Amino acid sequence: MLVMPKSKYSDVEFKSLKSFLENGGKILILLEDGGERKSNHNVNYFIEEYGISVNNDKVIRSSFYKYYDPKEALIQDGIINRSVINQAVQKNLWEQTTSKTLSYLFVSGATLNVMKPSIPIMSTGKICLPACRPTCSFYEHDKQHGRLIVFGSGHSFTDRFLNKEDNSILFNLLLDFLCDPQFKPNQIDSLNPEINDYHCVPDLNILCNNPIMYLEESEELPMDYSKLFSKKIKKISNRHLTKINETFEEMQIEKQSLQVIKPHFETPLPRLQPAVYLPVFRAHSKPELELFDLDNEFASIQSKLTKLANKCNNTDIEYFIRESGMIMGLKFDHRPLEEINQTPINQEQICKSILYAAVSKIIQYKKINND
Repeated sequence: MLVMPKSKYSDVEFKSLKSFLENGGKILILLEDGGERKSNHNVNYFIEEYGISVNNDKVIRSSFYKYYDPKEALIQDGIINRSVINQAVQKNLWEQTTSKTLSYLFVSGATLNVMKPSIPIMSTGKICLPACRPTCSFYEHDKQHGRLIVFGSGHSFTDRFLNKEDNSILFNLLLDFLCDPQFKPNQIDSLNPEINDYHCVPDLNILCNNPIMYLEESEELPMDYSKLFSKKIKKISNRHLTKINETFEEMQIEKQSLQVIKPHFETPLPRLQPAVYLPVFRAHSKPELELFDLDNEFASIQSKLTKLANKCNNTDIEYFIRESGMIMGLKFDHRPLEEINQTPINQEQICKSILYAAVSKIIQYKKINND
């Protein structure tokens, strides 16, 4: 049993398989979708000798029924050889009263190409794509009666899907064909199986990106070919050039050479505008402007000082001058301590003395700079 091989076999291994089959051995090969291109194996080199090859495709169901994944294709009309049904009834594996034929779940499988001496037993049916293509084939050696089965989906017999539909019955029938020499395909059905030819569909993604203009049909030619000739004489004249120059002068328009007009070619399709929504990032909330005095916030320093001066009264100005004098370390009273205790100076005199001291300092600094 070869189950979904992932690597290539050597010539020695193929020779061993061939001698095993020709000496009466039984071989079951289970494959998967994509064929040799995806799994990187070379099983076709061995089975092509018996008229079988696996395609690099996938089987999907064209309409939804029971299973959400399209590759989990439920095939209800895929038995194309009546010997499978007869064997299931004889072995008491299936009761024909429940339904007319066996239905199986073909999971992630590929189709086969079957030619004589092999016989197609099952197909994809009419609902799946590609339609009516072989999924299972039987081969029996003429002399030693060695048997070979190739099935396109190994996932159908895994633990997850074995009990779905009639997959378990189908697996037992495959083993019966390998073990029971009395189980033989029906020869009448093998001569004319319900199989369609394999039609390759072009790559639609590439074709959609390269649109091609269609060819228009030409008009029918008249019986009298002389009607195709035009007798009107076409000419280029400059007799209106003087009037055009006079019109420029009358309208006071400067004469200029004609500019090159960028041609606009008609395209069969409009410009591509992908239906993509730009990401929306969380932005900061807008400032509550009604709580701000914008004139005050964006005003210059001089205007702010002017407003502050207009708001202050004499007491505020005196306090501002005294605090400024303390910060600058100015001594506003030069009298002895005894006189200060006897006759304290008032606030107005203190402010004047501070301003006097500050102006004196500034004058001294300017004298130094001038020197």
